[in-house]
Formats: sequence, structure tokens, C-alpha cells
Amino acid sequence: MEKRVKEIFAVLPDNLKCLLKEALEQACGSLEEIRIRVNRPLIISTSLGSFAVLTDGSVSPAIGGAYIITESDIKRIFSALCENSIYAHAEEIKQGYITIRGGHRAGFCGKTVVSCGHIETIKEINGINIRVASERIGTGGEYIDAVLKNGKVKNTLIISPPGVGKTTLLRDLTRLISHSGIKVSVIDERGEIGALFRGVPQNDIGIQTDIIEDAPKNKAIPLMLRSMSPQLIVCDELSTEGDVEAVKKCFGMGVSVVASAHGGSLEEIKNNCHLKRILGKNGFNQVIVLRRNNKSHVRRVVGEVFEVEK
Repeated sequence: MEKRVKEIFAVLPDNLKCLLKEALEQACGSLEEIRIRVNRPLIISTSLGSFAVLTDGSVSPAIGGAYIITESDIKRIFSALCENSIYAHAEEIKQGYITIRGGHRAGFCGKTVVSCGHIETIKEINGINIRVASERIGTGGEYIDAVLKNGKVKNTLIISPPGVGKTTLLRDLTRLISHSGIKVSVIDERGEIGALFRGVPQNDIGIQTDIIEDAPKNKAIPLMLRSMSPQLIVCDELSTEGDVEAVKKCFGMGVSVVASAHGGSLEEIKNNCHLKRILGKNGFNQVIVLRRNNKSHVRRVVGEVFEVEK
């Protein structure tokens, strides 16, 4: 059994381990997600599609005969995710996910407890989605010469729809740039770049990289600029006005930025009222657009941004 599957199995009850071990031997493609919902079929997602796990451990695109998740299954998994201490993971629970050893993320949903407009906790968990970490060393190799030129990082925005690989690419570019000797600060708001487990990055993000996790970009970027003297700021999924204002501080201080944003094309980003303000000569002057073709293969396009109407 490969290492990443063993890491995930560590939080699963024995009955699900047995089913999934058999299912993964039959399923086609590499494992991407395990979807666990109370009173619903056990589902696995692979690179070639989604399958129900049947009561005998076989897999099927249809749900007839599937193993149905029980409340007990959910409670046992959630307890394992929290290492039997909900209090110790209170901040992560507020965010709706917990990162486990290996960088795998277990997201969950249920009944929220809200105070003053903020989620204080999530209880009565009814669904868990375990996303398999997909660190791919070498992904950034074909782009590094475009991003790192003459010892300086070019301000680069990676654009793609969800699930096409922008975080994977961002992570590997971080590793390569850091190994070149440049001081990097990673703002890992969603815990997917470094994937800290007990404070230790589970992914290789380079020898010259500092990381702060679970903090909003508009708070974390100024903090890292003051405290860690980075030459490069890396962050995932720019979207809000606060994100944009924080990134502008980097450009104004001569600190490079490599970041990502959701979008199907550069044109979509140009039409975003917030993001278009940081495109062009005084912001991101290079983009990498990731797309998926009809055969589910990723096509990558490197483009230049010169002028953007403000």
C-alpha cells in the first residue's frame, strides 16, 4: 500500500479500511477524494471518475449495493481527525477542515454555531470529504525559467478553474525558487501549500521558505513583510479587495509576488473588479493559464500582460 493511502487509512475505522483497500485495488486511476456522508453511499473519486464502494469492496459507477455510511462511522472518523481532542483543533474546526499527516485535508460539514456573524464551531458533523494531497515534484520545471530570471522573480499570476492544478504548480515553483537562494514567505490561508501538521510542512516548499497558515492575506502579508524580510511572497487564490490591497503593498516595496486566482482565462481576470487593479506594469505582468481539454489533460499557456484598463 502506498504511503499516502496509509496516512489516510490512519483516521478510518477498520470496517472502512477493509472496504477501501479492496476498492482501491479495483478502481482505475489515482485516488483523489473519499466522500463520506451519513446515510449516503461511500464514494471515491479518482483521476478517471467517481465510483460507489459496494458492500463487498468492489466499485461501481452506479450506487446500487453501495455501503451506506452510518452515524457511527462519521463520529469515529471525526474523533480520529481531532486526535480525540476537539478543543485542540478548535481553530481548524471553525474553518471546516483539518489537515492530517501527509498534508491530506479532511473537510467536513454539519450544524454551525454562529456568534456575532462569525462561525464559532461546527458540530453534528454529517459529511466528511478527504482530499488526497497531490504533491508533484517537478511540475514547475517547465516554467521556472519564465518566472525566475537573472536572480529575480517576475510577478506571476497563475489562473485556472478549480481542480486543474494551480496550487500544485504554485507549490513546486515555491520549492524551486526557494532552493535557488531567494527568501520566500508563503501565506497559506487554506493550508494547502505547505500543509502544516503540528507545525511542520508536509510538502517540500524549499529551504529558504517561511510559512504562516490559516491567516487572512490582508493580515498575514504585512506581518511577513515586517518580520521575515522576504524577497518573494507566495499566496493562493486571490479574490477579495483585502487580498488585492495586501498584494499592492508588496509591489510598492519591491517584493515580488507569485500567486493564483480562480478563472477560466485571462479575460475573466481582467473583468474582475478587484483583480484587474493588480494586472499590468505595476503588478502582475505575467500570467500562467491552466486549462483542461476534453480529454481531461491539462494544457498550459504562458502569457504576458502589458496593459490593463483600470
